[in-house]
Amino acid sequence: MMAREKKRTIVLMAILLCNTVLPGTGSAAEWKKVGEDQGIVGYTRTTPKSSIDEVMAVGTIDAPIQVVEAIIRDPNAGKRFMFMCKEACSISTPDLQSTKDVMYNYNITDLPFPVKDRDAVARVEYTIDKATGTIYSHAEGVKSDYRNTGKMVRMPLVTLDYKLVPKGAGKTEITYLAMADPGGNLPPALVNLLTRTIGIRTIANIRKLAKEAPYKDTPAVVTTTPAMSHP
Repeated sequence: MMAREKKRTIVLMAILLCNTVLPGTGSAAEWKKVGEDQGIVGYTRTTPKSSIDEVMAVGTIDAPIQVVEAIIRDPNAGKRFMFMCKEACSISTPDLQSTKDVMYNYNITDLPFPVKDRDAVARVEYTIDKATGTIYSHAEGVKSDYRNTGKMVRMPLVTLDYKLVPKGAGKTEITYLAMADPGGNLPPALVNLLTRTIGIRTIANIRKLAKEAPYKDTPAVVTTTPAMSHP
């Protein structure tokens, strides 16, 4: 999966990096369906926050909610389900202190030469609606000098949300919502083309992990912080 994604990225970059594409202003828009695979539906929309589109996907996983929660909470699993993820880990420094339901994660996105890899430090918060059992995960990039050596491009804007809704004892509906501006001089049209189905692929990869140990044997939900307000 990851090897095919990287090969596709190299081909698209070879085609599109030769073109000069001016960033758009990114006006707000309705969600547009861009794909569907095995019941997972993907969408994109423009956003005033960036010239890079927001990406969303919705699908169902044949696993109880604690299994899906365990996967998205495990930063080391990121290499197996996140788009072109080269490295993913949790961090805890004097200025970035992780707790049970608030974690700081570091991620590297592997891009083909001569484009520099991208990295990001994000604060991830987990909350739960105890009335419905719905779990929310909200990640947002933060400014940090952690491993900021200049060898990679630190992504200037990153947000990632998961919404997990229990659907009976053995199913979970998952919503993926992301907006990631890679920075640098990559044409927005190229980035949007590469990432338009990223949500579909992410949920498909989580489906695979949900069948594997140790995730499939997760006994219970661990998030305890009450959700305040969510759409």
